[in-house]
Amino acid sequence: MKKLLIVFVLLLVLGGGGAAAAWWFYFRAPETAEDAGPAIPQLSQLELDTIPVTVLRNGKPTYQFFFRIVLMFDDPLKEEQIRYKLPEVYDAVTTELHQLLSRKQLEQSGFEEPLIRQRLDKVIKARIGENKVYKVSIRAMERLDLK
Repeated sequence: MKKLLIVFVLLLVLGGGGAAAAWWFYFRAPETAEDAGPAIPQLSQLELDTIPVTVLRNGKPTYQFFFRIVLMFDDPLKEEQIRYKLPEVYDAVTTELHQLLSRKQLEQSGFEEPLIRQRLDKVIKARIGENKVYKVSIRAMERLDLK
């Protein structure tokens, strides 16, 4: 009977220790915010309407481009502040795209997406404020030959 009692106490101690270790390493919540890692900004996005850009040659349309531009924000409050300025942003983006995609520019340097993204980022930040937009992204660029 003594041996059975010793085995039972040993199993109880080992089982309790295992349960305590499992709780400590797997089930408890971290105590400090440093254990959780760096804070990830809450991103939100706003997509502009499709922007058509037509390139003319000798008075006739040669190419037509369709752009889908997305503005990303690191704070949802910034997105709400920008919503009422969307017509200004749309106008600035359309003007810049028409300047970038002129016929002469296309024939000399080609169609460079990083240059377009950089210029759009600069124009949008100049129009609505430097720290308002987190990132400007081009979701889709389609080129249609009209020749």
